[in-house]
This record gives sequence, C-alpha cells and structure tokens, in this order.
Amino acid sequence: MLTAEPIAPVGAELRGVDLSAIDDADFAVMHAALLEHGLLIARGQSLGHAEHVAIARRFGPLEALGREMGTAHPEVIAITNVSEDGTLRARSDPKMSILSVNEHWHTDSSFREVPSSISIFRADEVPPVGGDTFFVSLRRAWLALAREDRASLASLRLEHDYGRSAKRLGSWMPASIEDTPVTHPLVRRHPETGEECLYLSAHALRVEGMSDEDGRALIDRLLAHCTREEVVYRHVWAPGDVALWDNRCMLHRAEGFDERHPRRMYHVRVQGSAV
Repeated sequence: MLTAEPIAPVGAELRGVDLSAIDDADFAVMHAALLEHGLLIARGQSLGHAEHVAIARRFGPLEALGREMGTAHPEVIAITNVSEDGTLRARSDPKMSILSVNEHWHTDSSFREVPSSISIFRADEVPPVGGDTFFVSLRRAWLALAREDRASLASLRLEHDYGRSAKRLGSWMPASIEDTPVTHPLVRRHPETGEECLYLSAHALRVEGMSDEDGRALIDRLLAHCTREEVVYRHVWAPGDVALWDNRCMLHRAEGFDERHPRRMYHVRVQGSAV
C-alpha cells in the first residue's frame, strides 16, 4: 500500500510504490500527496524511458524537448555529461553550459506561455559527490510574507525570457526553446488546489512597470526570501531515485559536480495551463 511520509522541511517520501506498475488507487493517493507536499521522492525505482513517459502521461499531455536535449525520445530530456559515444563531456562543451543554468533557482518552463505543471526526474547514474538538487516551496514563501507585502505584490507581473537569461548566464540554448519574453503574474493561484503562491524564477528578468534596476532588486529580494537556508530541502541522489515536483508551487536548483565522473539523469515534464 502506497504511503507518503513527510520529510523536513518540505516534501514527502513515497513508500510501497513501483512507479512502473502503479494502479489507479495508488496513483490517486500519489497525486493527492503531490498537491499537498509539492515534492515527492520515490527510491529504488527501475524506470526506462517508456515507463518514465507512461507515469508522466498519467498527469496529462507532455512537453517535447528530448530530441533537442539528448535522447531519441521527444518527451525525455537527458541531463547528463555523457555524450552519445559514451565519452564524458568537458565543462566547456556547449551542451554542458545548459546545466549551469539549472544551478540557479527556477521553475520549469516559466518562459513558456503555458508553463509545465509536473516534472518527473530520475537518476540512473550519479557521481560520488555533488549533483544534488535543492527544493523550496513558493506556497510557503508567500504565506511567510507580511500581509502588507502580499498586498503590494498581488498585481505585479514578471517578464520571463529564457533567451536573455541564458545569455546572461553564458548558456547554450536548444533551438526548440522559445527565446521571446512572456509575462506571468508574480502571484498565481494553483489551478488544482486554489491556493495562492509566488511564481518567480531565475528566468524572470524584469517587473512590468518598474525600472530594470528596481525590478531586479525586487526579484532578487523575493528569491532570497524564498530560499532561506532553513526552508530548503536538499536531495542527495542515488541510482533508482525518482523525484516528482509541482512547478506551480515549487522552486528547485541543481548543484554542480565533478565532470570527471558520469552523471545520467532523465527528465519528463507535464504540460500545465495558463498562469
């Protein structure tokens, strides 16, 4: 029987689940736990690309970035330093530079008109040290703000621009990713729970109606508030780990690692709805 045991300071660990053969009853429990906690960790899984895609499809239609991002499967994104011929990519490789963007706090696909909802990330091979992933709750960050701060933020909109963000951080950008800015509300209502939360990301570069300097200062202040050390969950990966998170109410970032060791991670994203 599937259970979800809370982990501190945010998230829950799934027990008694095989994600490759989950039945409807356990999926309903898992879905409810994801909405409650924002992040779920399942250990000891054995997923290939087909099983990974199948469990993601239970949540809805998928984004298709894989062929630009290192796999023959359009829905499966490879997050790896291992090239197609099995050699290890150097940090200077253009395809490695996108990993450095992932080291900044973000929510997946915020630069799209319709961002992603759920991300499902699996670890096949991990380095001995480094490569951890950090998570925080945007819902809790919103509730932790003073009432007057919430009132002043409620009507603001942020411009998200992957092209400028990637350029600012020195990253290579896949051709399939939009490089034109989109705007989303800074405060969004979760479409399934109805709860309000902040909605910001490293890809948010300016605030509509503010000078670039003032907007940048506000974004940086809010990111610092959201990512205070005591509210961050750090996941140390092991082969067979799977993480599911809700991009509509969570931020995450990756940690760098020693590229002399192989790291093979795979990522599938579920399409969301307009913010």
